[in-house]
Amino acid sequence: MAQGPSSIPAMDLTVRPIVESETAAFRHAIARGFGSDARDEGHDRFYATLPLHRTVAALDGPEIVGTLGEFDLELTVPGGAAMAMAGTTVATVRPTHRRRGVLTKMMRLHLDTAHERGDPLAGLWAAETAIYGRYGFGCAADRHDVELDTRNTSFAPPPDEVRVDLVDGSAASQLLPGMYEAVRRSRAGMLSRSPVWWEHRRFYDPEHHRDGASERRYAVAMRDGAPTGYAMFRQKEKWEGFVPNGEIIVIEVVAGDDTARRALWHLLTSIDLFPNVNWWDAPVDDPIVWEASNRRIVKRTVWDSIWVSILDVETALEGRAYEADGRLLLGLTHPFCPWAEGTYELVVTAGATSCRRVTADPDVRLDAAELGALYLGGRSAVALARAGRIEGSSAAVALADRMFRTAVAPWCPEVF
Repeated sequence: MAQGPSSIPAMDLTVRPIVESETAAFRHAIARGFGSDARDEGHDRFYATLPLHRTVAALDGPEIVGTLGEFDLELTVPGGAAMAMAGTTVATVRPTHRRRGVLTKMMRLHLDTAHERGDPLAGLWAAETAIYGRYGFGCAADRHDVELDTRNTSFAPPPDEVRVDLVDGSAASQLLPGMYEAVRRSRAGMLSRSPVWWEHRRFYDPEHHRDGASERRYAVAMRDGAPTGYAMFRQKEKWEGFVPNGEIIVIEVVAGDDTARRALWHLLTSIDLFPNVNWWDAPVDDPIVWEASNRRIVKRTVWDSIWVSILDVETALEGRAYEADGRLLLGLTHPFCPWAEGTYELVVTAGATSCRRVTADPDVRLDAAELGALYLGGRSAVALARAGRIEGSSAAVALADRMFRTAVAPWCPEVF
């Protein structure tokens, strides 16, 4: 006979940051939650990127039954400003404790703490997209999974002034951070990267992360002796009946200009024995489809990427730039953070922005998840209104669309 809710054992649930002696158990709980096994050599890396005071554990008695953590990040917002963001991560609940409010209790501590600390934003990549709207997160950006077979298309060679060199990991560690930092303010959704982050997240390359592919390769585009862009990729060998059918797995392409970007793509699509090229996280407005001689060969699948929750509405809305001037009264509801609810007057005049809470009837009504979705500039307020997610007159919704949308699509270049 199936057990009903009354048969579920009572929990003595405690939610708090872990202490050092609980680190191994916490890491094992995270690994189990994602279906893998924790490795002992990851302790130092864990401490470096996720300090104990930024962890949240749910304990049923002495047992860790839920995990959550937050990275200390900065998120580029429209206009190029960097906004402090609590990077929500490693959220798991033991299968025996699902549907019992464990995640909600951890999120309560997490978002309350981030708000009290003064972080205007929280952000995450969702393992399960149906979960996070209830906590005020909205899907703020998409990505393209790009696949192409270079045997059936070609790309123009780079101009003579740009040369692409392959460099080893030591040289990459010196060159890549500066190039990334020079570019990251140009596109909303990109994240800050500290030296610790580069060491433990971007250059960390153990064999068990490679899924049978090579170690990471690094290509750098040079102009007049100065680096202008880079590509990070792997090679995966494959032969079919003595015919090479290998794969180039693109991890990241970052370039300061389109000439450097095209030069890097020419290399990635010209490597002998590896005709298949896959980039799992390309910007949705990447022009590669226009640069291929046969555009039908470039297959693009759309997936969601970063989700954003706005914890401090005035700071967040004042901190980004807008594509059009205007005055909007936004009526915001929030299912999880009551301090954020209210009506906000957003005024943009000649690029100067103000946002304040007011007592007035709103022009547009929306939930926190929809405001989070609009925030980075990659969503249409008109489309959200047609889906019943935003309410307001057609004129007010059209103004919101013009103000929030950006010409350059947001892109988050890594999962965290």
